[in-house]
Amino acid sequence: MNIIFDKVENDDIRPIREIVLHEIRNAIFEGKLNQGDRLIENHIAERMGVSRTPVREALRQLEIEGLAVNVPRKGTLVKGISKEDAIEIYDIREVLEGLVSRLACLHITRLEIRRLNEIISIMEESIKNSNNSEYIKAHNEYNQILLNASKNKRLIERLETIYDYLKSLRRISLMTNERREEAIKEHKDIVKAIEIGDEELAEKVARIHVYNAKKAFIKACEIKK
Repeated sequence: MNIIFDKVENDDIRPIREIVLHEIRNAIFEGKLNQGDRLIENHIAERMGVSRTPVREALRQLEIEGLAVNVPRKGTLVKGISKEDAIEIYDIREVLEGLVSRLACLHITRLEIRRLNEIISIMEESIKNSNNSEYIKAHNEYNQILLNASKNKRLIERLETIYDYLKSLRRISLMTNERREEAIKEHKDIVKAIEIGDEELAEKVARIHVYNAKKAFIKACEIKK
């Protein structure tokens, strides 16, 4: 495990266990930790400047989530997200994002609609300029605006967790400009349906978008074999 975690900031008011869990989980999602890497309790505690107890609790939670596994005589190893895990996540996301778009029809503001269209233009420009970081940043803002427009706290919490998992999957599902351009067209369809307040259409096109993302992920996995 070569990754060096940052020290926990003194002004971070979250519970230490939550901070440690968030940092390790993100390192897995972002590909900084790979399948088979050892998660050594005392090393993580030392690098983050915390006691071993919250690290031990975080590692147990990662095991519960299926992101890590405890192997006798080897300790805790990164398991990561399997193809089967990813497909399950996409299936859940399809249903939840359909609901988000349906609810957004009822609550979204004209200002938010305008910003969504601006973001789509930014994503189009970032593809032309091969600016991956700008594309991801805009993509994340697009999702967050729609989530907030649903006005459903529990739905928002569940999808934000799923989006954390998707950090690593998007590097695969959105790896080609062709898929990104298709996704932008789908984003436009979603925004258009929400703008006219057609709840049924908004849910339908949102689910199609996620279904196509899942197909792109599966196809990319097959190519990588």
